[in-house]
Amino acid sequence: MALPTLRLMHGAHFAKQFVTDYLTGDLPARVLDYRNGWGGLTDAELPLPVKYLSYEPVALDKWPTIITVALSTNNLERVGYGGGSTVAYGMDPEYRVAYNMRTYIWCRGGNSESATLIRDRLTTVVRSALLDYPSLKATDPSHSFRAEIDESGMREEFSDLTPLKGERFLAGAYLGYELSLDEVVMRKAYGTVDEDGVSFGVKNVGLSKDTAAGAALQELSLATAPVQGGASE
Repeated sequence: MALPTLRLMHGAHFAKQFVTDYLTGDLPARVLDYRNGWGGLTDAELPLPVKYLSYEPVALDKWPTIITVALSTNNLERVGYGGGSTVAYGMDPEYRVAYNMRTYIWCRGGNSESATLIRDRLTTVVRSALLDYPSLKATDPSHSFRAEIDESGMREEFSDLTPLKGERFLAGAYLGYELSLDEVVMRKAYGTVDEDGVSFGVKNVGLSKDTAAGAALQELSLATAPVQGGASE
């Protein structure tokens, strides 16, 4: 997914795709580093993820699969006024939006032990990627979104093993965390600026004296107008 060229309110679909794109680019090299760091593990002992999704599929067909979803919005705070449709005047409100995220790791092994080990190892590698703030930040070269994960609230949950056909086992885990992004409300520029000031595009409409309202206003104006000259003799 290409990063947007305009600063907008991007929402949950962008938040989860941002993480998915980051992990897709980051994990291949990181997995190789961890294989070497953990004593030369093989591809079977720490496999590369083969599928990355930003939605929950009806069924899993490839392993390991990494799935990132957004569960809710935790907080939305206005942090100032930034660029957008009225970038010249900086009047578009900018918000810091916090999303409650989950990244799932699904693995398959030839027996219960191997499935558990693959799941545990790959979950640790994904945790390392999510906590690698410089790498996450590099996904957004312009730093428009200031993507940041709250490491203090990160948690991990591990599933029970699920037996599959052929004496194989499915094991899963997820990492829960809060992802914060900067988003902008693009306000439409209804007003125009000219040398006389700001015009909001609403014209003053006069009332004709031929209308009832116009006649009433004219009478009121005459009745309240100051008397010119002295009293009549």
